[in-house]
Amino acid sequence: MVWATNYQEKIATHATTLGLSPAEVAQEQVLCQTIIDAINAVNNQKNIYKASLETRDNAISVQGGELRIDIARHKVNPAYTVSIGQDLGIISTSDEFNAATYKPIIIGELFGGNVRIRFKKMGVDGINIYRREKGTSTFTFLSRATRSPFEHHPTLSVPNKPEHWEYRAYGVIADVEIGLASDIVEIVFGE
Repeated sequence: MVWATNYQEKIATHATTLGLSPAEVAQEQVLCQTIIDAINAVNNQKNIYKASLETRDNAISVQGGELRIDIARHKVNPAYTVSIGQDLGIISTSDEFNAATYKPIIIGELFGGNVRIRFKKMGVDGINIYRREKGTSTFTFLSRATRSPFEHHPTLSVPNKPEHWEYRAYGVIADVEIGLASDIVEIVFGE
């Protein structure tokens, strides 16, 4: 957008030297404006998305906390039964945590020129994140993440040439990898 704005503002200055007519200058300025508008539209949507995530997280934290208090009150009600708890989904149906079968769930997205990996700990201390280029066989350790989201700030091997990456993760407890690899998440990254 910086480049398109600069070009849009300065092309008229060089029009005579380049032999451009006023109509040609105007056409190039329109092309620049189309690029600027498209980038602004994406940035606006990112801001809306970010605000929506913050609203969601706040609702889960605040209203979810209030609801947990209500649920605890219901569970001590003399009329409460296990059947009611199961019907309301407030009794865990899963067995105890099993480190051997633990499989992280990760979600990858591009955000602000970076790769963002979201996850929930679900009983582990964190996750080890690995990355490989699509079509290659070996994953390389990238980082340990203990808080979600994890942000990766990659740089392109060849400027302006997007790269197709695959990410996966393993759970970590007491600095030891456990369980199964997450499903692979693919990201096409281009600065």
